[in-house]
Amino acid sequence: MVSKRKLLLKVAKQYRNRVRTCRLRAMVASQEDLSKLTGINRSTVSALENNRLFLSSQYALLIAEALGCKLDDLFEKREVTGSIQGQGWEQRA
Repeated sequence: MVSKRKLLLKVAKQYRNRVRTCRLRAMVASQEDLSKLTGINRSTVSALENNRLFLSSQYALLIAEALGCKLDDLFEKREVTGSIQGQGWEQRA
């Protein structure tokens, strides 16, 4: 049986966030400005933009609201070689 943590890490690797792209599109000049708009620490904004930190639903909602974008705009699915099924990641009842 696969642990919840391992499954979340596997899924997280399949997505990257597009916070920087959305921030620039919304003409928010700096990470500091986005930090002030959302209340998210500037170093956390930097980690999110550089995909060192997974974009949680709470942060995604705050950022989408501040930038006037859709949640879907903040995420991009990466091309994944192979599938989750057949590699021990299938969900078991």
